[in-house]
Amino acid sequence: MKIIEIEKQHKQEWNSFIAKNSSSFLQSFEWGEFRADLHNKIWRFVVEQDGEWLAAMFMFKDPLQLGQSEVLGYHGPVVKKGLTQEIEFEVVSLLIKNIDDIAKQEKIMRLEVSPLTNDEKWLSTLDDLGFSKSLHDSQPRHTLILDINQEEEELLKQMHSKTRYNIRLAKKKGVEVEVDNSKFKEFWELTKKTQSRQNITTFSYNYFEKILKIPFVKLYLAKYEGKYIAANLIVTFGNTSVYLFGSSDYEYRNIMAPYLLQWQAIKDSKLDHIELYDFWGAAPKDATGRETNWAGFTRFKMGFSPNAKLTEYIGTYEKLYLPVRMGMYRFLQNIYKKGK
Repeated sequence: MKIIEIEKQHKQEWNSFIAKNSSSFLQSFEWGEFRADLHNKIWRFVVEQDGEWLAAMFMFKDPLQLGQSEVLGYHGPVVKKGLTQEIEFEVVSLLIKNIDDIAKQEKIMRLEVSPLTNDEKWLSTLDDLGFSKSLHDSQPRHTLILDINQEEEELLKQMHSKTRYNIRLAKKKGVEVEVDNSKFKEFWELTKKTQSRQNITTFSYNYFEKILKIPFVKLYLAKYEGKYIAANLIVTFGNTSVYLFGSSDYEYRNIMAPYLLQWQAIKDSKLDHIELYDFWGAAPKDATGRETNWAGFTRFKMGFSPNAKLTEYIGTYEKLYLPVRMGMYRFLQNIYKKGK
């Protein structure tokens, strides 16, 4: 077995491996280019044996305050399906050891990973390799995933009656849906309104502007009486479409445009022969941590399949390379937050 670093000529092979082995767009080649465009240092590594890829991971260096930094491998590592547990451990160990060496060179405080799996054998693997559960999950640990490989009538039948009603209501009121990545300014105005209304900070102007340049990202907009009143970012990779982000104008909340936007994205995904639609985060009844704040949008999402069981992943794990420095950093960060 050996580690190789992947360059642009292997883009197609990389994406094929990631998609076939059930990871997400966060491990795609294009997402790496997006991160590089944001001036993050990036790496893509593969564990190879006799010309066959056994594991892969994309990760990027993220600067922190006080001149510190961390390495983030969202939804990685990605391991080939069907390996024995012994081989899988050997493969992941080799990959992490390589990253350990990079961490020393780059003076990284921590490495974060979040394999897109609910297989508990990963817990012992990560523990043996020096990882522990992170204080927070960077990506949703629970989500609602619809199987859209069925007729539209079946999908409508599975919805809550209020959700079906709201879709029809938006149509009746004359809401039109457009898919147009050039309408970034309209999207950004809606995003600012959403941030202000909910008193939250999401991502920057620059971040969203660059996201819309990724080939598999689509901007859905709802137009009512000549005005854009809601927008969604939909990401399609492999066999899955993801509702990544949504924004809306509260003044038009009774028009129910967000319901029609979701339904149109689901129908379009079906036309593209996509099998799954991921709502990207939903809170279980026994929610903890940041998921306790998700009740509102979980209610909205669950309306599309109220009897569905949420998908759960093992969550986010971290390996501390400079634990004392990391502890001090978190201590100072907490003081700063309390002082705001």
